[in-house]
Amino acid sequence: MNLNKGNSDSIESQMLMLHQYAAAHGLQVYDEYTDDGYTGTNFQRPDFMRMMEDIRAGKVKTVIVKDLSRLGRDYIESGRYQEVIFPELGTRLIAIGDGYDSDNEDGNDIAPFKNLFNDFYPRDISKKTRNALNARARNGEYLGPGLYGYCKDPNDRHKLVPDPDTAPVVRRIFSMVCGGYGFCKVARELSNEGIPTPGAVKGHGPRTGYHRPTDWHFPTVRAIVMNPMYLGHTIHGVQKKLNYKSSKMIQMPEENWIVVEGTHEPLISRETWDLAHKVISTRSKPTGKGTPHIFSGLLKCGTCGATMAKDSGNGFSCQRYKVYGKEQCTNHRITMEQLNTVVLASIRDVSEEVRADRDGFIERLTGKGLEGQRAACETARRERHKLEKRLSEIGPLVKKAFEKNAADLLPDDVYTALIEDYAAEKEDVIARLADLDAKIVEMEQETEGPEKFVALVEQYTDIQALDRDILHALIEKIVIHQGYKDQGVKHQEVDIYFRFIGRIDDLSI
Repeated sequence: MNLNKGNSDSIESQMLMLHQYAAAHGLQVYDEYTDDGYTGTNFQRPDFMRMMEDIRAGKVKTVIVKDLSRLGRDYIESGRYQEVIFPELGTRLIAIGDGYDSDNEDGNDIAPFKNLFNDFYPRDISKKTRNALNARARNGEYLGPGLYGYCKDPNDRHKLVPDPDTAPVVRRIFSMVCGGYGFCKVARELSNEGIPTPGAVKGHGPRTGYHRPTDWHFPTVRAIVMNPMYLGHTIHGVQKKLNYKSSKMIQMPEENWIVVEGTHEPLISRETWDLAHKVISTRSKPTGKGTPHIFSGLLKCGTCGATMAKDSGNGFSCQRYKVYGKEQCTNHRITMEQLNTVVLASIRDVSEEVRADRDGFIERLTGKGLEGQRAACETARRERHKLEKRLSEIGPLVKKAFEKNAADLLPDDVYTALIEDYAAEKEDVIARLADLDAKIVEMEQETEGPEKFVALVEQYTDIQALDRDILHALIEKIVIHQGYKDQGVKHQEVDIYFRFIGRIDDLSI
């Protein structure tokens, strides 16, 4: 007797029905098999498997279920048990509600269709559930189990709020990456300081007895740094089940994700995110001791553009020259001391100028008055809005002309001329929109770039020495040119490209 909880019938009512049927037909009850709360699409249910062991042991000869859906809701597997497994084991199957009896061929022809219908039910429920979750996700609701750095709002479990205990750790991880630390180095630092891992915070024990709850690993740090939810966005649909019968998860293309921006307080700014990912893409390999030097990922050769690699003499040389020799480039060597001197001086000069005349510094970088630049940008945006509105009107106008022509209300020659005019206008509007978009992006960069840079500089006051955090926060790259001698004195140009604004002045040593 196999019992499985239905959608409307209780276990007790099903049990009563099956006992009454067995008594009325002179069948002795050996045992009851009840998988309460388990999905019928899964045949690895505990009591179902126990029943199959008893069948194979010869203890059970007849299986009685309320209807075929109680056996299972996977029509392929249900059919296999009905048509192959039970017959081979000599087991009789009776489904009372469906009038099915495997010992009576009459009336059993409909069973495959019933199995198919039973399979359709969980398929339909799965689809409706998925659609409902997607609708809630598009509304900005958080549907996940939890996210390190956040906790769920006690007043709304579908909204995230910063966790005062773990949010600072997330911010620190991004800061360390911005400072040139690799994922492994960050993991070692956090482990050495005894900071609990995300799994430990959730209450999950270590994977093995050799690991501690404070043992961070490369993939964990990487997952945090690569997760855009720390920008304040809710993201749904990164993975999904292969299908409703399988528990296997598959990765979805990024264009299929559901992304709703500004749903919760960000833990890091867009500038910090961009900087961290820029450092990740350009970071050089660490030194033999596992710690990257402070200029790691910033130094470029002024002739060939190759990375400037650290040498054994506490200096930097062109990597292409070191590998291929003078056939490809020249040495371009500069010492750590020289580089420190010129870069520190440049940063301090910029910092002092910002403190002395913030608005003047921004105006100098924009090349014109800031207010005038903003006004020009706003004018371009208004023009773009007008063009977008006109573009949206052309389609309905074409449709209206077509309908009038089809109704003989518009002569063919007039219709043809109108369509040609609309097509030409549409092409012109699209081209003008493209030009405006490029112009707006350029003006926004000119307008916002200096302000973003100034905001960064203002975080650092009275800089006495360089470190990774300062360098990677303020500087995009440092270009080292080949040194030369003039009247016996060596000179070497160094171009410093600051973030958001590029190069200000040429420097030399």
